[in-house]
Amino acid sequence: MTLARTPRPWRRALAWLALLGPFFYASYGLANHLAAARAHVPSIVFDWERHIPFWDWTIFPYWSINAFYALSLLLAATRHELDRHAARLLTAQVVAVTCFIAWPLRFSFGAPEAHGAAAVLFDGLRAFDAPYNQAPSLHIALAVILWDFYRRRVHGSLARGVLHLWTFAICASVLTTYQHHAIDIPTGALLGLLCVWAWP
Repeated sequence: MTLARTPRPWRRALAWLALLGPFFYASYGLANHLAAARAHVPSIVFDWERHIPFWDWTIFPYWSINAFYALSLLLAATRHELDRHAARLLTAQVVAVTCFIAWPLRFSFGAPEAHGAAAVLFDGLRAFDAPYNQAPSLHIALAVILWDFYRRRVHGSLARGVLHLWTFAICASVLTTYQHHAIDIPTGALLGLLCVWAWP
């Protein structure tokens, strides 16, 4: 006897993507707009952070999270798994944006000029980004959620090693692209872990 294999919930995945994508840019942009309208937005930065090098090429792992985000929704095997994963992503967005609006922080020093293909990606980033939306780092929170999603699908020591290293590169890139201060990283990781715990 052969059991029928349940098809992947493609349509539901695309519906979630159609909701989460615009919601990300709309809510992120709103938080930036509200922060920019304030008379003073503080920064939390350590002196040693000014010694962190600016590596423009790390914009590639930084941007790669977008592809991992969209693909993860399409890879969910069941409706239940898809809804749980989407709930994690949505929760991270709502909590982070709430923090951005209630307690905005500003990145305190500008990035040097990027070159080549990296410059194109930086231009795209700056088209909708602003030096606000700092803590908790939504980038880090999403990286934690996506890492947990993919680690359950990746088998073999080499593939797992690549996953771990690339996730680390994504997380480190928020510093080397001058998008976040150090305080944003642990707060973002905590948010990501909270979402994983809240939607098991």
